[in-house]
Amino acid sequence: MGDRWRSRRKWGGGPPSSSACPSPIQPNQPPSTTASLPQRMGDLAQWGSHERSVIMGNVVLLVDDDANLLHGLVRVLRRQPYQIYTARSGEEALMVLKGRPVDVIVSDEQMPGMRGGDLLAWAAEHCPEVVRIVLTGRPTVETLIRAINEGAVYQFFTKPCDPLLLGAAIRKALEHKALVLENRRLLDVNREQLRQLQRHRQNLELLTTVVARDVQQPLQSVARHCRMLGEQYGDLFDPKTASLAETAMEGIGEVQRLLGCLVELCQAEGPTCAASSSLPGGLPEATLVPALP
Repeated sequence: MGDRWRSRRKWGGGPPSSSACPSPIQPNQPPSTTASLPQRMGDLAQWGSHERSVIMGNVVLLVDDDANLLHGLVRVLRRQPYQIYTARSGEEALMVLKGRPVDVIVSDEQMPGMRGGDLLAWAAEHCPEVVRIVLTGRPTVETLIRAINEGAVYQFFTKPCDPLLLGAAIRKALEHKALVLENRRLLDVNREQLRQLQRHRQNLELLTTVVARDVQQPLQSVARHCRMLGEQYGDLFDPKTASLAETAMEGIGEVQRLLGCLVELCQAEGPTCAASSSLPGGLPEATLVPALP
């Protein structure tokens, strides 16, 4: 990709030249309050802290063979805290996508060489986290269907497009992506919590089984000896001794019953499977937590 990748210039007053593509444009400082354009779009300083945190440092890739249109979009977006890359063809856009993460791609549909739909379809397959917006000067039903089905586009604009509306759409797209990533993070957290719950339950079941086995064997031995004493020497017991022997047998039986209840409790259907059905995304239980024995 050579020296063009190391080029770090901003667009000047005239249209961008093809020799500078793909061209990264460094993020700009927040605009002054006297600028008319930010007053129409909303100053960065006037945005809420959540909105600022969502868009700070995001990368936007603009793809169009029309240098004047690219120049107009750059003039609008450079006032926002994005890092902007431009490409004059689908092939140049692929160089950017393969070389670094991109958050939003805005691509023209009708371009020489690789069409915008093919570019967005490639992006949908190889970097699906990129939010995709398509522009077209000759919208048709076929173009729209193709962009939605193959490119999985977030939004569709027709030319001529108001750069301010497109800029607002890009900001909404970044907020949408941030929400999707946060939902994905929460889903991963819930999955990990369910896995931990399953491990804890399995450990508890194993511990209970071991304890029940270790306690059950001595209890059975004591109960067996008590029965033998009662059968062989019961007639020789005085009332107090006979009462103690009966109490001992009742206590042994109660402990055995409690151990059985404890084992049944650990083997009963727990909350793990029920909790998995409440996870976002509508994923089936089998994909989240393996079936418990």
